[in-house]
Amino acid sequence: MSDNHNTAIGAILSLADWRLQMAALYQQVSTSDRLADIWPYFISERTRLYDTHPQSPLQKGNAMAFFDYDPAFYFEVALRPLSASSVHKADGGKDGMIDFNAVAVTDGLAASLGAELVIYQMAHYGGGLFLPFGDATNGGASYGGGRYLIDSAKSAWLGMAQERIRLDFNFAYFPSCAHDSQYLCPLSPAENRLPNAIEVGEKWA
Repeated sequence: MSDNHNTAIGAILSLADWRLQMAALYQQVSTSDRLADIWPYFISERTRLYDTHPQSPLQKGNAMAFFDYDPAFYFEVALRPLSASSVHKADGGKDGMIDFNAVAVTDGLAASLGAELVIYQMAHYGGGLFLPFGDATNGGASYGGGRYLIDSAKSAWLGMAQERIRLDFNFAYFPSCAHDSQYLCPLSPAENRLPNAIEVGEKWA
């Protein structure tokens, strides 16, 4: 067996391990009774993975950073279905063109954040839910292309509270392309740009 073949197999297994460890981390988060209590562990484990795992998008010598936890950015919200779904397209690099369909809008964020947010469903990966957003920190304290809060196809999911979804913006994170330009990521559409500064979640070090 050639060295190139061994290298390719190693990369495949490494990616599988990265996905598995992220899924295990979010499983603990989504089943936690109090997200504020598990947040320090989430940050510690996510930082460890980004610092040490061979599949990490974090460039060597760079560091991750996060705003302090603020319970004011935790919400339990209902979803209102959209009567007409709009389709957005994004270049996903190795994943090809990615379609994500606007399927619902939150009901319970506007009073605190200045607007509601659209929830999308990926047309690939088995239809995972997707919540990217932009805010007034983009291009300054945080990545200019916005951040992600939900990407259930990649296991990023915070769980439910009764009939409502839990949205804790302290868990917001940069897409991989923020750390390494070789990645191409779907960015937040204009309709999901919040007017307020969301000073929680991942930020520039």
